[in-house]
Formats: sequence, structure tokens, C-alpha cells
Amino acid sequence: MNPAIDVQQLVPAWQSLQSLAPVHHIDSMLDYEQTIALLNSLLDIVRDDATHPLYSLVAVIGDLIEAYEIDHEPLA
Repeated sequence: MNPAIDVQQLVPAWQSLQSLAPVHHIDSMLDYEQTIALLNSLLDIVRDDATHPLYSLVAVIGDLIEAYEIDHEPLA
């Protein structure tokens, strides 16, 4: 069961997150490079600590990077 989403609270929270850490779909090589840099910065702090509050953010960013790499992998 999905909880109801309060869009009135979600919009400013998302905008706040975006101003601190640009988490979004990767559309270009520049986006990719910036997202890699963000992930590396977070990994410097979080490392492999699954109890760290930012651990799931690291996972989400890693998933975005992986999706971009799969879509843009050169054909051999």
C-alpha cells in the first residue's frame, strides 16, 4: 500500500535537495561526469556504511550512473 503523497511538501523538499545535490536523470556526458563527482564525494563520507543516513542516496545515484552506462555502452 502506497502512502498518499503530499505534493505541497514534496515540491519544496525536492527543490531543496536539488539545490544541495543535483540528483536527476543523466542526459549528457557533462551530467554523467558531474554525477560521478557527486557519487565520489558521497562515497568519501559514507564509504560502505549501510547504516549511514545517506547510504540510500548513494545507491540511487549509483543506479542513475549504471542506467546511463548501460544506455551509452559502445557496441563491440
